Amino acid sequence: MRPWEHKRATEISEYVIVTHISSLLIFLMIIFSFYNLPLGSGLPVALVFAFVISALGITVYTARKILPKILPLGPSRLDEILLLLVVFPLTFIFLWVSHNFYGAKVLILVPAIIAATAFGKAMGTIGAILASGLLFFLDYRLYLHFPPEVFQTDVIVSSVIILLSWLMGGLMEVERRAQKELLQLADYDQLTGLYNHRCLQEKLALSLKEAAEKGQPLTVVLLDIDQFKYYNAVYGYQKGDEILAAIGKLLLEELLSPFYAARYANDEFALVFPGKEKERALKMPTELKEKIAQAATLCLLESHLEPPSKPFALTMGSASFPDDADTALPLIRAAENDLFRAKSSQGKARLYQSILSEICALKIKEAFPTLQTLVALINTKDRYTYGHSERVMSYALALAEKLNLPEEDKDALRYGSYLHDLGKIEIESNLLNKNGPLNDKEWEIMKTHPIWGSELVKPLIFFQKIALILRYHHENYDGSGYPDGLKGKEIPLLARIVRLADSFDAMTTDRPYRKGLTFEQASEELKRHAGVFYDPELVKPFLEAVKEIYQAEKS
Repeated sequence: MRPWEHKRATEISEYVIVTHISSLLIFLMIIFSFYNLPLGSGLPVALVFAFVISALGITVYTARKILPKILPLGPSRLDEILLLLVVFPLTFIFLWVSHNFYGAKVLILVPAIIAATAFGKAMGTIGAILASGLLFFLDYRLYLHFPPEVFQTDVIVSSVIILLSWLMGGLMEVERRAQKELLQLADYDQLTGLYNHRCLQEKLALSLKEAAEKGQPLTVVLLDIDQFKYYNAVYGYQKGDEILAAIGKLLLEELLSPFYAARYANDEFALVFPGKEKERALKMPTELKEKIAQAATLCLLESHLEPPSKPFALTMGSASFPDDADTALPLIRAAENDLFRAKSSQGKARLYQSILSEICALKIKEAFPTLQTLVALINTKDRYTYGHSERVMSYALALAEKLNLPEEDKDALRYGSYLHDLGKIEIESNLLNKNGPLNDKEWEIMKTHPIWGSELVKPLIFFQKIALILRYHHENYDGSGYPDGLKGKEIPLLARIVRLADSFDAMTTDRPYRKGLTFEQASEELKRHAGVFYDPELVKPFLEAVKEIYQAEKS
């Protein structure tokens, strides 16, 4: 029990103790007032017996309440149950003995209050109603009828006691609910229902202590959502929260005691497997990754008809006791290091996603510095395209100037040509950098990069025209291109411009298996394929626009 929790429980316990002891003292005071305090040998045997039992009950009850504060004893309601078993019958024994002593009727308050403070509003009210019913029953047996003054007294006393029991019981229930809610806030993540980061540290420390005492292993597994910022940005933070809540629900259902899970960070979850070595413990998280991915994908599909452009995935890191560490913090650090190694081994694709998630809310011009970083990453992945994106952009913009395109189209063309090879992040580097022509299977894989590129930027607010460039910059004018086989003017103008610029740079760039063409040779190729690969209306102005740029680059 944490200090604040212990302090609050102690304070409430003190009020309950005082209430119970005061009720018992009232009980004794009424007894003494009935007999005018005749404390001597002339007291009736029954009264002496009742007094001894009451005094003994007070002593035992007080001791049982005080000792747990001194000694490390757990709380229990046994005291209240025992007290009720003593006080309840004594109350009605005295009511029977006192006959028409109206002051004694207040005694039924004692068991009702004890029941209310110990067991809540419902039990307190039931106890008060039961005590009131017995009061009416006793008075009826004593008088064989109900004199008006007796009936009125019983009604007033019963009403007051029922009301007080309901009120005190209700207040105690409110306090207990508040305690429970405070514990929930202190120990649980409110979105996922799992343990929070702070509680994980405490619970893991206890689990490690128990594992050390029993000589058993323990494994911690960290699950990290790949590029969760991307899903938040593209689908909205509310959808991101729905994904996290779905993951939390799944983990609560799948991880049964003694296993447990916690939300370790914004997009990370910690799974703890007491008694399991790493190799055996990893079987369950591996299966859970698939279920989590399915649950997250369902959440995304609720607002989108098509599945996400990239499959939902998680990365896993693990560490075990005692092999990797023997205390909570070093053990979690070891799992974090393993998670980092797993992330690093996945290549640069994660970096692309990270950059895209950062620029998704930016306007196109604001995104330029970040896009430069992205293109640099593309260039490092495909060594043959180093500088390619920059050259394609300059050629495409030169034609845009000659055609007097509006500034909005020039901006889209600038970034579309700059990112036209973005989809290559999904292509293996050995394929991109292959020496020699591609075979049929390899070519089919390569032809997917326009789709991947457009899907990556399509959800971004200010990149809709750019997405069209990325998807259609390999379409041919005669309909023989890919990925959709568009023909003629069906192909967006900006994509037709990039098609020319991309081909021209590919022709004039040296490759290991061939030497680049001269400007004149490339010009002849473009003219020869005008109306086949390229828009015939754009070839001539394109060559005029890029001639000066090309000659300046080669000089």
